[in-house]
Amino acid sequence: MTDDTVLDAITQFFCESAESDSFNGMTGAALRSLVEDEETLKQDIIRLVIEGKITCVFQSTSVNPHIKRLPDLTTEEQVEKLNQEKFGAFCAYPTSHIVKESCDLSIWNNRPFSKQLMLVEPQLSFRAFDMGVLERYANDPRYIFRFEDYMGYMSISDDPFFDESFPERDKVSLRTFGLGFDDSHTPHTIVFLRYLAELSPEHQQYWNSYLVGASVKMSKPYFQASIQGEFWKNRSVRHAIMEELKVINEQTNAIWGRSLFRELPVDEVPVGLTYFLRPTTENFHRFILALDKMLSENIDSKFFNQQIPLERETTRSDGRVELHRKGSIALLEEWLLKEISWNDTNEFKQVIIEPLRNVRKLRQAPAHKFTKDNFSIEYFDRRKKILWSVFNSLSNIRSTLGTHPEAKEIQQPAWLDQDKIDVF
Repeated sequence: MTDDTVLDAITQFFCESAESDSFNGMTGAALRSLVEDEETLKQDIIRLVIEGKITCVFQSTSVNPHIKRLPDLTTEEQVEKLNQEKFGAFCAYPTSHIVKESCDLSIWNNRPFSKQLMLVEPQLSFRAFDMGVLERYANDPRYIFRFEDYMGYMSISDDPFFDESFPERDKVSLRTFGLGFDDSHTPHTIVFLRYLAELSPEHQQYWNSYLVGASVKMSKPYFQASIQGEFWKNRSVRHAIMEELKVINEQTNAIWGRSLFRELPVDEVPVGLTYFLRPTTENFHRFILALDKMLSENIDSKFFNQQIPLERETTRSDGRVELHRKGSIALLEEWLLKEISWNDTNEFKQVIIEPLRNVRKLRQAPAHKFTKDNFSIEYFDRRKKILWSVFNSLSNIRSTLGTHPEAKEIQQPAWLDQDKIDVF
């Protein structure tokens, strides 16, 4: 058997598997069935590797050698393993220039990411996109859009999926997308080629229009979770804020028999708080609105009953007295000053009250007037600073309430105080 015959078999197998979007390599065992002389076959395969016509993926270094998940081993490493391992322990793939010579790639032009897999790109290589790419799905109620700070997923929901009148081209999903950063630390959406290739041709072209050429690196937690299979050891500031709210509710309920906050987000962070949105004025307002709903709008005024007056009196110029209902943050400030002795009331207001009041103030603009939508990278930094100041505010409330005798049994997660919180 000649090396051309081996090469032809490997190339044909790969190209045929691509027709079903599998992009599989040919097993060494299958190649072994084509020739009687095993040593001759091994030398032919080694020669093809050295000549750069094929590459091999090994069971000893890949959980599934039938697909090329990661970049190739060096030529030297492949040759060493071919001399050591059995024929059933590897799969062989043609290299991209062999595919170009052997297959008509024009049929893949409307599927740019599938075409990259056809050119034998690793399936877990990723592409980076402008953050605007996800807003089409996040703003469409027919799609399910979820995120976990550094990653997320998107899918068509059940009703349109089973609706025969809904275009098939739009019945798409992404198993996962992640967070990446360029050299200036600007965030981008990143997606593995394998999952991009599962999109319809129309949606592949849509995503391709948002492709960025800048050097983007995968965020550390997404790399750990998706490539290394490790849990992210830290937590995000968004999850930390929700955890602080939860513990404060447990503390106030234990001490005063009622929770300070009404309802808390369950299982997921509100979409408005995600990093996977463009830095625009509109999205910043969306962020502020979501944050304010978790904070000042979520404070239960009934919690303060019989502790402090819920209304304040003002005397008009004609001498008549009017009653005005106090705002939720004013109630919180008055109550905390009444219940707790603070070393420095000015610092108390600056650290604990002002961050909450700032969010409330920023919410007023979009709530009461039209604003021009602008794009600015500075919104990323503004959001980070606001999130951190809110977390710091809630953390101080939680740690202070934790000293109350009735709250001693309430568990305070250690990670909240151990520098294990990432702000992005």
